[in-house]
Amino acid sequence: MIYPALAFAAAMAMATLAPAAAQTPPSDPAPTPPATSAPTVTAPISPAPPSALPAPGTTTGSTTATTTLGSTARILTVDALEDMDFIGADGKEIGDIEGVVENNADKKQFVVLERGGLLGFGAKKIAIPVENVAVQGEKVTLRNMDVAQLDGMTEFSNDNNAFRELEENQQINLAQQ
Repeated sequence: MIYPALAFAAAMAMATLAPAAAQTPPSDPAPTPPATSAPTVTAPISPAPPSALPAPGTTTGSTTATTTLGSTARILTVDALEDMDFIGADGKEIGDIEGVVENNADKKQFVVLERGGLLGFGAKKIAIPVENVAVQGEKVTLRNMDVAQLDGMTEFSNDNNAFRELEENQQINLAQQ
């Protein structure tokens, strides 16, 4: 009768000690002798140069960043921008974003907006400079412009191939409000 109690106690002791034994590192079969070559010199560690540090207010791996002037920029793909609603100050939709073009001469970017018309017929395409567009949540708004100025702009045409259309996966920087 004593043997079952002793066997139980031995089993409990082994169960308790098994995790501790599994955690001990194995011994190194062949220790490496210490090197006897040149002496080790320790230099003080200096902080990273200011150019290597991120700018104040910026984050790495994010789609937003604060510029040196304090305004916030948002990085979007052309495809993501095209999926957003383009609204006026009153919150009403003022057109559909058709894409982004870049001037071949000065590399200035423009958001191409299709406005007016019925079911795509009679609509006017307008190229709005990127600096006149801002992202507000998941919507795009006019900036430094109103709808009347937008309607007064000439229709966008690329007959002379002065612009190149940006690909769907290309990124653009827009102001964020």
